[in-house]
Amino acid sequence: MKYKVCLIVDNPLRDLEGIILIAWHLAKQNIVCYLVPMYCQAFDIIAIKPNIIVTNYLRPNNIKLLQRYKKENIKICVLDTEGSPGKNIENFSQFIFNIKDRNLVDLYCLWGHDQYKAFKKNNVFNNQILKITGCPRYDFCIQPYKKTLSANFYNEKFILINTTFPVGNPKFTKNYNEEAQAMIDMGYEKEFANQYAKDSFKVNKKIIEVIERVCKEITNINFVLRPHPFESNKPYKKLLNLPNFEICQTRTAIEWLNNCEALIHLNCQTAIEAVMVGKEPISIEWINTPHLKVEGPPGEINHEPKNFDELIILIKKIVKYGKLKPTAKMVKERKKLISSRFFCDDGKSSLRVSKAIFDHIKSNKYCRKNSLSYFFNYLGDYKQFIRETFGFKSFHIIRKFIQGEKSEFRRSEKNFNLNDVSLVVNKLNKISIKKQIIKVSEVKNSELANIKMFSKETIKISS
Repeated sequence: MKYKVCLIVDNPLRDLEGIILIAWHLAKQNIVCYLVPMYCQAFDIIAIKPNIIVTNYLRPNNIKLLQRYKKENIKICVLDTEGSPGKNIENFSQFIFNIKDRNLVDLYCLWGHDQYKAFKKNNVFNNQILKITGCPRYDFCIQPYKKTLSANFYNEKFILINTTFPVGNPKFTKNYNEEAQAMIDMGYEKEFANQYAKDSFKVNKKIIEVIERVCKEITNINFVLRPHPFESNKPYKKLLNLPNFEICQTRTAIEWLNNCEALIHLNCQTAIEAVMVGKEPISIEWINTPHLKVEGPPGEINHEPKNFDELIILIKKIVKYGKLKPTAKMVKERKKLISSRFFCDDGKSSLRVSKAIFDHIKSNKYCRKNSLSYFFNYLGDYKQFIRETFGFKSFHIIRKFIQGEKSEFRRSEKNFNLNDVSLVVNKLNKISIKKQIIKVSEVKNSELANIKMFSKETIKISS
């Protein structure tokens, strides 16, 4: 019997390639992998009934689903793809510790040593559950996986602008107040969430003003804005009348970084990816706020102009010389950050994650059996009970009738298809030393434990 692993994909533009890389390594070990869209997991995981799932986070809002999976004796691995946990890892570890049912987790893959130390200090999990692996998506910043990135897809030289205002400028909800409530539901303190949302809304308006001024001041290079995937592009459209400005929400952040001259951002984790691919990040710090800064990358890794005039000076240097030169302190801080927060930049994070999963799936040592508590928790989850009563197709006909077309928008933005996955896997197969061909396919009904629950959106990766 082949072992089966379900890997949940939250944000395809951010996470899909890293998740594919894990599945590619596992498939080489004769493990059958299923890539499950975030909004299909409540159906497809029950339909497939894998040996283990790799979930994108452990938060109060997904506990009931994890309890349901546990009822089926499915092991649970957490690989948090929400980004490095801000500047205060101690607070993040306390946040996870305070989750009542954290004992649902069988395996927790950590990004780096700092996170491991904080988790150990606060007794979040025992040492057998914790594995330091790094984050797989960063593997594409390093050879040989960097070879798979699309090159020269943009014909002219450009500076990339990455914005990260999904709370202040949301794509899927009405306003920042709804996003603040969503943060509270996830476990953030009410006061912090409300202030963060307000700051995000105000600073988003400020950064638009900065971008407009920059494009008018520096006319001999292009500026490409890549908003966060869950951020609306509507507020930025007024800038499209500028001849050297463009909005793009396609391709991965790493692909754009690999092709740009430099990165302009504020509190965006892609600053770390920029450093890894050899591009210089510039942070617009003078419009930052304490609440927003908490979620930004730690350390002095950016060029930080104190005002607009200093920003213009930096951009002119990029246009003239092609690249900025980091200070010795910045270089030291970057090395320290990568070592402490991201384990290392050796391109082997996905391999470490796949090994941790493979080793764990082969062992029943920490497998928890069904318990009455999981059963009664499942009975209390009325939404999941309704899902399983009606099945995927009927449930979504009812949901669409009640909520309308708008409910489909968010779901569609988090979907991916067979071609998306095949494109990446084919590139990986070409650079494989062993020349072992890994296949991508649709999931057959014969593989399912519960056919009516299956969404047909999940993609299979196998040897």
